[in-house]
Amino acid sequence: MNHLRLAWLSLLLLCAFAHAQTSAPSSGKPTRESVAPREVDPEILQRRSIALSSLQSLAIEARSYRDEPLRARVQTRVADALWDLDKEDARNLFRRAWAIAETIETETAAATASVPGRVAQNRPARPRSNLRREILQLAARRDKALGDEFLRKLTAKDQAPTAQSNDATGNASQMSSAEMTERLNLARGFLAAGEVERALQFAEPALIQTTLGAISFITSLREKSAPAADQLFARLLAAATADPASDANTVSLLTSYAFTPSIHLVVSPSGIPSSTSSPSLPPPDLAPGLRKAYFQVAANILLRPLAQIDQSSAGRAGTYFIATRLFPLFQQFAPDLAPAISAQMLALGPEAAQATVNAGDRSVNRGMSDNGKRDSVEDELSDRLDRAQGSDARDRAYAFAAMRAAEEGDPKAREFLDKIDDLETRAGVGRFVDYDFIRSFLSQKHADEALALTRKAELNHALRAHFITQAAALLADKDRVRAMDLLDEALTETRRIDAGTADRAYCLVALLAQFAKLDKVRSWQLMSETVKAANAVADFTGDNGRTSQLLEGKFSINMTTELASPTALTDLFAGLAEDNFYQAMNAARTFAGDAPRAMVMISVARAAFDEKRNKSAKPADQ
Repeated sequence: MNHLRLAWLSLLLLCAFAHAQTSAPSSGKPTRESVAPREVDPEILQRRSIALSSLQSLAIEARSYRDEPLRARVQTRVADALWDLDKEDARNLFRRAWAIAETIETETAAATASVPGRVAQNRPARPRSNLRREILQLAARRDKALGDEFLRKLTAKDQAPTAQSNDATGNASQMSSAEMTERLNLARGFLAAGEVERALQFAEPALIQTTLGAISFITSLREKSAPAADQLFARLLAAATADPASDANTVSLLTSYAFTPSIHLVVSPSGIPSSTSSPSLPPPDLAPGLRKAYFQVAANILLRPLAQIDQSSAGRAGTYFIATRLFPLFQQFAPDLAPAISAQMLALGPEAAQATVNAGDRSVNRGMSDNGKRDSVEDELSDRLDRAQGSDARDRAYAFAAMRAAEEGDPKAREFLDKIDDLETRAGVGRFVDYDFIRSFLSQKHADEALALTRKAELNHALRAHFITQAAALLADKDRVRAMDLLDEALTETRRIDAGTADRAYCLVALLAQFAKLDKVRSWQLMSETVKAANAVADFTGDNGRTSQLLEGKFSINMTTELASPTALTDLFAGLAEDNFYQAMNAARTFAGDAPRAMVMISVARAAFDEKRNKSAKPADQ
């Protein structure tokens, strides 16, 4: 039956493409000249037929994989590739993959729970992987209904619903905190991929409560669609007003969107703040009406009765802290509300006020006066040195200052490095400082500076090859000859990496990807070497190109680098398929591991259905 279905699908595919390319639209009006039908390119049809056959065969082959997560991943990606050709079959593959992922998670949880001392009583077992989330992301991108189905299954075991929303018909519906979190995680993935409409479809039902996830999503959304983000912010303001559980921490999160998009801060009932920071963003230019609504909501929550504040997540001390933090904003933008805030701070009492004093002005004002930017390196160092007790703590303070300064390209990193007393720690941090300086130069597109430091820094062969490859990529457009020379230098360095290691294989993948952009002939010449290196690594998957190096000293520093992106290998073969589909498919089949072979074959097959790619792909006899 599978073979009959495959033959039937192939026939349908050929007929569909032939019809699409030979049919001419009829306007119903006579014309002086008849329009000649577009000639069908049999070569394109043949490649597509082979691609379809390969995908169907992979879906069947995957059922026999011993690696169950790989079985699910391959079926998921085949389903995604087949979607436009056969939605019914694709849905079945998505559901099969989901069932496998559920079984893996259930069995892992049971095995973990059976080992005494591994998991605390009533505490859910840690999932083996994000496999179900991977499937959810691809399935939801193709079919919202299927995405909703998987979301419900993913959060079915969660506790009772904790939030209320309105569905499309206006009827109240319940949503658990777990589903809210998963929806927002899914939406952030779509947003990062530029799929704003799909992101909103999944996020909007979850934007019914002010959480860190909700604020992070609408902050990111504002960079792509300010009107949509502001509308959702207004919805969160209304929900916060109506929610009796809203407190000073709710206000602080709302403030992150309105004034400090790079700083998210919450505070404990004892008045101790904790914050997370992200890349610097300026505060949004909110419409006057929306800004006024924010201050009114913030005041309403901060002015709630003391008995209610005592039961909140912020308590009196936390509420005093947030009120102190926001008071200058009230004075500037809502002076009519400032006296009431001041009176409430007095009512909160001297103990709450003392906790804020103990936290310090720098903590209270973090991100408020510098558009959300992080404290300067010197300020952070000063904080650490004030709290340091003993030489180890001082060395740690200078080490973090040196590493952060290097990350920002600040020459003061060397000064901080020289103040570390312990020689072994200074040497380890010194290597990390060089590493961070190189990354900073590359991020700023300063290839020459990065190359100069790479050649004199104490780096292993993998890191040296990696940085030279990145510098070559920066120079590729303006100086192709020099870029090719650098790739040859990186290749020499890569060949010095121990054979049979993942570092060697992934460095070759990254190199091959760059050669393919500059010289297709050279990339084909290096193909067998790259496949051989991959086949020498027993667990090579093609999508895990991270390497780590531990730097010794009084405290350990783990230096992690991505030698090749998770999609570098599949993207490479998609591009090579454009040059020669058959050669790319044959090369894909030479991978020994099930994972790289399957993923690369899927990538080549998908390229055959890409109109832009296969127009330029070479025929079989070239």
